[in-house]
Amino acid sequence: MKKEKIDRRNFIKLSSLATGSLAIGFMVPGLKALAIPVTECEFFQPNAYLKIDKKGKVTVYVAKQESGQGVDTALPMIVAEEMDVDFRNVRSEIAPYGTMKAGEHDTGGSQSVMTMYASLRNAGAVAKTMLVAAAAEIWKTDVKNCAADNGEVVNTINMQRIKYGDLVCRAALLPLPKTVSLKNPKDFKLIGKPEKRSNVKDVLTGKAKYGLDIKLDGMLYAVAERCPVLDGTLVSVDDTAARKVPGVIKIVSYTGTGAPMHVRAGVAVIATNTWAAIRAKELLQITWDEGKKNKESTDVLFKTFEAKAGSKPQVPVFNKGDVTKFSGKNEISADYAQPFLAHATIEPMNFVAAAKANSLELWGGLQLPDWAVNTIAEVSGIKKENIKLNLTLMGGAFGRRLHFDFAIEAVKIAQQVDKPVKLMWERTEDILHSMYRPANYHRLTANTAGGKLVSWQHHILGTPVSYMTEGPGSKNFDEVNSADAGFWYDVPNISTGYTPVDININRGWVRSVDICVNTFPIECFIDELAASLKKDPLDFRLSLLENRKDYTFGKEPMLLTQSPARIAGVLKMAADKIGYSNKRKPNHFIGLATHAFIFAKAFAAHAIEIEMLEPWKFTIKRVVAAIDCGLVINPDGLLNQMQGGFVFGLTQALKGEITVKDSRVMQDGFSGYELLRFDEMPPIEILVAASTEEPGGVGEVGVSTVAPALCNALAAAGHRPRTLPIRKAGYSWV
Repeated sequence: MKKEKIDRRNFIKLSSLATGSLAIGFMVPGLKALAIPVTECEFFQPNAYLKIDKKGKVTVYVAKQESGQGVDTALPMIVAEEMDVDFRNVRSEIAPYGTMKAGEHDTGGSQSVMTMYASLRNAGAVAKTMLVAAAAEIWKTDVKNCAADNGEVVNTINMQRIKYGDLVCRAALLPLPKTVSLKNPKDFKLIGKPEKRSNVKDVLTGKAKYGLDIKLDGMLYAVAERCPVLDGTLVSVDDTAARKVPGVIKIVSYTGTGAPMHVRAGVAVIATNTWAAIRAKELLQITWDEGKKNKESTDVLFKTFEAKAGSKPQVPVFNKGDVTKFSGKNEISADYAQPFLAHATIEPMNFVAAAKANSLELWGGLQLPDWAVNTIAEVSGIKKENIKLNLTLMGGAFGRRLHFDFAIEAVKIAQQVDKPVKLMWERTEDILHSMYRPANYHRLTANTAGGKLVSWQHHILGTPVSYMTEGPGSKNFDEVNSADAGFWYDVPNISTGYTPVDININRGWVRSVDICVNTFPIECFIDELAASLKKDPLDFRLSLLENRKDYTFGKEPMLLTQSPARIAGVLKMAADKIGYSNKRKPNHFIGLATHAFIFAKAFAAHAIEIEMLEPWKFTIKRVVAAIDCGLVINPDGLLNQMQGGFVFGLTQALKGEITVKDSRVMQDGFSGYELLRFDEMPPIEILVAASTEEPGGVGEVGVSTVAPALCNALAAAGHRPRTLPIRKAGYSWV
């Protein structure tokens, strides 16, 4: 029998979670348990996902990174359901980095619940099975005579009960079961019931620790002045005045990196306190070599988009049938444009690093810690096995912490000083030097015949993220997704393509990624086609959805299933609830939009009712959002995510925009990059489709249909915006 090998460092990390003289069998997912004699114990930990102590308290180690989306509540609920424990006796902790399988710490794409559901159910079932077996040993009865019930094992013959906590030490001695039985979802008691965020009290009282809260003995503080132009270099720095500021320890410089993170060249002030570092930075006299790409602008970029839109796409994306036989016949065409966007997280970027000659210890929030550690190893010259990462809570992410330029900066700075250093970004820098959602432009052309849509062409022009992460030779264009084979409407002839256009600012993934790029033009253009055919927008959409069967496309391991029926379902839910077919008050208009967040097995729609107060002034009277994401783990968390997604999407629709001049971002904080304010939030109602499908994701699903639904309502009122944000068209709102 082949022996399984366990990584020594990972086992030490797991073992260090124990207290006292405990030694029990741990199991890293994918590896067999180690049989270790137990003489004393405080808790039982059958796998890396959970432990239960002698008081019956369960700790669930959450592999996914918490940034406000609620994984520290939803994921423990899955474990608690299978263990049959009272959720009030369950707590969550961040899973120590290295204790999970590769990739399990990664967080993005609304994948957390969807990808962890089976593993966590199994982990809970393993623990329950072993606890039940331990009770059966005590009672000297068959396990079939024992059942779990709310943190206890019940002898179904004589109704004796033993609490889980009293079974911990005996369960730790048992072998791991080869197979376990999972609950039938119809028997769920916890999943599907609303649970408030498990750490909300800690957040409100300041007990929860984010990256900015990290304090270490002897820690220093750093702020940096970065080259204003991407890939520029440092020529010289006069730090004479800066060094005189009390508290300043050292002033260092570091070089930029290029792909994959495009860390800018910088000069950092290291001090005993934040304010000294900031004051000294303001006194630095720096000369930069900005390079040859220092005159680029969004004005020129969008003119380039428009000029190229009429040409053949450089990269074919998806073809079906033959669009050429309809060219020029009953043709309608429209162009749509969307700007760069920032993530604008509440907690600015920060990171702590402590460097020694051959090792690093790091503290902070990262959405893709595996990629970060691998890259930091390359940049720093420190072996990966000598890098220890301590993950923290994140005060917002939205895709910003998929990137880790700030972590690389912290390491570069820490390697030039002999104490731990906390690098802190100011709010201004967080907007000026972010990784922006790509600006994009769309030319859509369609042909009709006999009152039907017979041909669809979509030319996407964008500023690829992959040019930043992989280099200008990349062919991996995320921005084409949802305009590929996953396009949800049934049109017999389709041709879509992509043309990349570069610009010298950094780009990255933002909440709802490519979906938010393509849903706006697609859902607005569908409304335009309905108008040209003199058809109701809802009826027109349903006619393109209801007769289409589910279909699968892509390649392993990324096989995706499109479900037009589920898309039609959420669309009808939203329309019915808002009273789409009812008589409307004067100057009231309703817009609809739908989409498939296919990577997360989720489908959503928005219906927005507006009242026009003046020709270019409106108010949003009512919003209905509908979602079908399969089995819902925590309805309260889903509502929070959909509401937050709406805020994110409405910000994009009304005023979100990053502009560039001389290769510099013009917005410098929340005064320049405005977010939706409390008094701008309209009433919103969330509808959830009842479903027995396995759970999908919800974090990004509520974003993409907001802008097109609003713009479709404005078009019904008499004018169609085709460029976001709509205030550029002269709209105002109350």
